[in-house]
Amino acid sequence: MRILRYSLIVLAFCHSTQAWAKSASDFFPICTAPGRAAGRTLTVDPSAQSAGSLSTIDAALKSARPGDTISLMSGDYGDLRIANPNPGGFITITAAPGQTPKFSKISIKSSHWRLTGLTVSGYSNYGLYPNGSTAHKPLITVGDSDNIILDHNTVQSQAGQYAWQPEVSGVASPTAVSQGIYAIQSFCVSIVDNRISNIWDGIAVGGDQNGNNGKYYLVSDNVIEDFAADGIDHYGSHMRIENNHIFNGHDVCDNKCIHMDGIQGWNWNNRPGLLNTDLVINNNEIVVQTDPKLPMPATTLQGITIFNGNWDGVRIFNNIVVTNAWHGITIYGARNVTIMNNTVAPTNPKRNTWITYGPSKDARPAAAGSVIIRNNVARDINTGRHDPADVGAVLDHNIKVRSFDDFPDVFVKFDAENFAFDLHPSRHSDARGAGSPNGAPVADIEGTPRKSSVDAGAYAYGEK
Repeated sequence: MRILRYSLIVLAFCHSTQAWAKSASDFFPICTAPGRAAGRTLTVDPSAQSAGSLSTIDAALKSARPGDTISLMSGDYGDLRIANPNPGGFITITAAPGQTPKFSKISIKSSHWRLTGLTVSGYSNYGLYPNGSTAHKPLITVGDSDNIILDHNTVQSQAGQYAWQPEVSGVASPTAVSQGIYAIQSFCVSIVDNRISNIWDGIAVGGDQNGNNGKYYLVSDNVIEDFAADGIDHYGSHMRIENNHIFNGHDVCDNKCIHMDGIQGWNWNNRPGLLNTDLVINNNEIVVQTDPKLPMPATTLQGITIFNGNWDGVRIFNNIVVTNAWHGITIYGARNVTIMNNTVAPTNPKRNTWITYGPSKDARPAAAGSVIIRNNVARDINTGRHDPADVGAVLDHNIKVRSFDDFPDVFVKFDAENFAFDLHPSRHSDARGAGSPNGAPVADIEGTPRKSSVDAGAYAYGEK
């Protein structure tokens, strides 16, 4: 993994948004496939300089029918609320070619909408919660909705470099960062190819699983950078979290107001009896820091974690986690788990960043169905204080790197002091050919087909 490749991600992000995006329908037949817009194009121009255009987006919302596209010229559109019933095909709201429409907040409570190429920017300015902590509110909220696609949008508290400052309990800041995208109590939601920055939580998805609430989500190919809480939070079933790039965490409260995670699973409102099923987390990159001079860098950013709740059917593969916490990939209390071909590397020599599986923190070891931990590379790979047989786990073909100082021998480049990494296996790496083909993903994190001699970790070896 080359940290310089993030500049390429930024450039790729700017491509045309006219083509239909990947959506939840690619994974879940219950979701509506977007197809192609075949209706009218309604142009909105607040400056009233475009012939035949509407002057307000509200006028376009009232007129739009399934299949239509609402094309926005540049301008400041303020808050957008979508609550129009739309039981038919998708209606698209998009930036007109070369235009930069901006919103301060977006709220959706409807169905079959696609929002693409928009900018949503602003501070939370919501004061304090009763306990004195800062209220970080989302810039995009999706609730009680279905078949929503958010793609190629820019979501940020502020463009450019943000002046990160400590948060003080009981003291409200008018420039506190906002949350990013909060899509809850909905289903068939696709959050794809968005750039989310200068933020509290990047993306939160899920629901109480009453009916289809909190089910059938795709969170894919998003760039989440400069965040102060979690990159992605999920609480629900039938989730695909893939190809996301999460980097540069900021600690604004000495790790006291929040325990930061790259991707964390939760039990909805800690409600007993809920079962989260069918979760796939694959091909993601989580890097705690890419700049040695990052302001207020995270002191403890955990990687991919599930600590609470009931889970059945969890597959975690081809992920890169570079962080300074003990928990690189940690899964507690889940049945039928596969953790395979992941690469976990530490930046703190005093913390043996690990991959671990175990029972729930408040439960005794119990049969966990099929638990396979295979073909991974990390400083430590274990089942905590439990014998693998006691928790129904099989650990094989993993590479435990002997010490922090040995990591440069395993990878093409490992420079934790300067946060520069290329985590492909080196020519002499112990990871080369160390994996098992049994159940291994057919391609690595870059899409390179794996050979019959499977390498451990997220990357397959390639000559440099």
